[in-house]
Amino acid sequence: MKIAFFGTPEHSAKLLSKLLEVPSLQVQFVVTNPDRPKGRSKSNVPSPVKELAISKGLPVFQYESIRKEKEKALQDFSTFETEMFVVFAYGSILPAEVFRSPKFGTINLHGSLLPDLRGASPVQTALWRGYKTTGVSIQYISEGMDEGDIIREAEVPILPEDDSASLMEKITDVGTSALLELFREERSTPFAAIPQNSTKATYCTKIRPEDRVLDLQLPAEEIQNRIRALSPEPGAICRFREKRVVLYRTKLTEQSSETIQPGKLKRMDKKGLLFQCGDGRFLEVISIQPESKNRMTASDFMNGYRITDEDQFE
Repeated sequence: MKIAFFGTPEHSAKLLSKLLEVPSLQVQFVVTNPDRPKGRSKSNVPSPVKELAISKGLPVFQYESIRKEKEKALQDFSTFETEMFVVFAYGSILPAEVFRSPKFGTINLHGSLLPDLRGASPVQTALWRGYKTTGVSIQYISEGMDEGDIIREAEVPILPEDDSASLMEKITDVGTSALLELFREERSTPFAAIPQNSTKATYCTKIRPEDRVLDLQLPAEEIQNRIRALSPEPGAICRFREKRVVLYRTKLTEQSSETIQPGKLKRMDKKGLLFQCGDGRFLEVISIQPESKNRMTASDFMNGYRITDEDQFE
């Protein structure tokens, strides 16, 4: 089958690399987001998908807004005899004229068990809500957000130590295996699919800047889940000595107190640092980044700031 691939970040490039190894597939071109400024130099850097595509000699198309540039995109694509588009974390919504243009339509790899968690942040939201299991769905793209018919689904377990990076890696691996199985043999017809039960649909939105701010009045498990959801990027934030700190990794403990003072810090030993949550339970700090500093361990943070039991996060 002749396909085109739409994707942008590292995990999307991982899927593309596997598709390029499938004998029954011919990847004709790649569509990815424009190069973006990165690092201290703010120089424009190509996406991981673009870097891989160029290394393999594939044509690459980039659009600031494929919705506004749909006529140009359709003209670009018309020189190829593409039978299907495959999308994974492209980062922009495809207009109907584009996703309907291939002979067999456009399929998307989505990081949840649809119709649950339709939207832009299914991986982070599953962690935030404390899910023990999520999954991956291969679906046809339709005009409604993640409402297309489902071709295949697979479950993915969520472990207590998972954050958004590790969960995305697992979802990518499971989704890649499922997609490769679909493309294992040559096809001359579309994939069989079933409609979603929209009465059971739930939704998630993009992570907003205000979502990063921790409410220390919440129970420890809820705070822990938010930190996991926001790690490694963009990170959950609170304040310490009137400056911002980013919490990247914490751990639930058995420590608790009847006297509740959310944010209260407690030294356990030379390496252990806890802070109290709204239900009296404590979370252990594993990885933290003070304002204008590099990310560090709890022991380095305690030593560098001479933390005492009088200190607290706010």
